Amino acid sequence: MNSHSRFHSIAWPAGNPAETLPLWVDQNLEAFIEWALAESFAQNEALKCPPNLGESIRYSLLAPGKRIRPRLAIACGHLFQIAPHAALAAGAAIEMIHCFTLIHDDLPCMDNDDFRRGRPSNHKVYGEAMALLAGDALVACATDTLMIAEGAVPDSALLRAIRRLSWAAGPRGVIGGQAMEPLLSKTSTLSDLEKMFAGKTGALFAASLLLPLDLAGIDESTREGAVTARFARELGYAFQVADDLEDAEAPDSKEAEKPQSILYFLSSTEAATQTSARLSRSIDELRTLFGARASGLADIGGEVLKKLALRMKKTT
Repeated sequence: MNSHSRFHSIAWPAGNPAETLPLWVDQNLEAFIEWALAESFAQNEALKCPPNLGESIRYSLLAPGKRIRPRLAIACGHLFQIAPHAALAAGAAIEMIHCFTLIHDDLPCMDNDDFRRGRPSNHKVYGEAMALLAGDALVACATDTLMIAEGAVPDSALLRAIRRLSWAAGPRGVIGGQAMEPLLSKTSTLSDLEKMFAGKTGALFAASLLLPLDLAGIDESTREGAVTARFARELGYAFQVADDLEDAEAPDSKEAEKPQSILYFLSSTEAATQTSARLSRSIDELRTLFGARASGLADIGGEVLKKLALRMKKTT
């Protein structure tokens, strides 16, 4: 993908990232995702994406959402000052992988959910076969989109990022986590659950921060890399715990009876308290090492802490 657009010449916002970066993301992220998807769909007249497949992909990918994973990637890209369009490429690629997992999760052979983000799931609108194809196609689109960073970073850094994306999406990442979920049983341990969380949810959270780290040429063995990676792991874990606690609030919930839920192993208060403490420590590490430059990431971590605090309040 070698086409240039206005995104190749945009600059990072000046000032405190906690104040300026959210607006910058609002102004650029959705437009970038649409542009990147269009580029991936039609690189030449002879090889265009079939309209029915394109419509199905757009229906899910462009649906309103929190975009927490691309926001993390952009905040991390800003922290390490990679080219803005490279950070956007990393964020959009991660969101495409996330969207692929959502489309497939909703299928009758998986979670069999008829609604996603307040409207009918992809397969309820376009059929199961087209939903399957849309999810598959998004994996390819993600790699294509990450390649937008080509030329803005060294080739070796881009190669590391592509490998990272493949890991996050594959059998050692989110797909592996999904496959591990039905293996959990009454004899499973909390450690087993945490391993499943690390794949199912944590892999894409980790990649959201480690892709920009790769593009910046920073290794995880460095202090900067280790602190960023630890925050990524704790954030992904906390996000999943908060989801489990929220699911438990539904009428007739049986979360505490399922070894796939944190509530099978810990009470709501224990889970929220312990998880909040772990995430808070990793946020403090970020702030100590990076100072105000980490405020974009720290604020997103704060959003998850608020979710956990709300869950705690409802259980006391």
